[in-house]
Amino acid sequence: MKRACIFLLAAAALLLAPAASIHATSGLGRSIAMNRLVTPNGDHKNDAFIFRCYNPSDAAIDAKIYDLAGRQVATMRLKQQSRGVPALADPYGEYYDLEWNPNSGSRKPGGVYLYQVRVGTTVYKGTVTVIR
Repeated sequence: MKRACIFLLAAAALLLAPAASIHATSGLGRSIAMNRLVTPNGDHKNDAFIFRCYNPSDAAIDAKIYDLAGRQVATMRLKQQSRGVPALADPYGEYYDLEWNPNSGSRKPGGVYLYQVRVGTTVYKGTVTVIR
């Protein structure tokens, strides 16, 4: 019964997070979830969830991770900020990379989580799956 409930919650979360939120364009430009499948096993490949948001106006950013029950489990941290550095080869200019590592702080179990990134007045949301 508990597994069926978790499965239904995960399916509902996926339905509530349309594909458009994965790769969204707004008045602020192009923002994207870089990887939605996270395997935090220490091999430095997909160990963390990264959301890249285009932010040329340097608007306020608030990025949070929630479990399927709606409880906040983490705040994403700023990993990298670009001012259009050519070495990063990003044609969209200025962006912020926000990161969530499920192993930092208290280790989060595998499962589906919800992310919400607010850049100024624009909100991006979707799901990220932690695979253990």
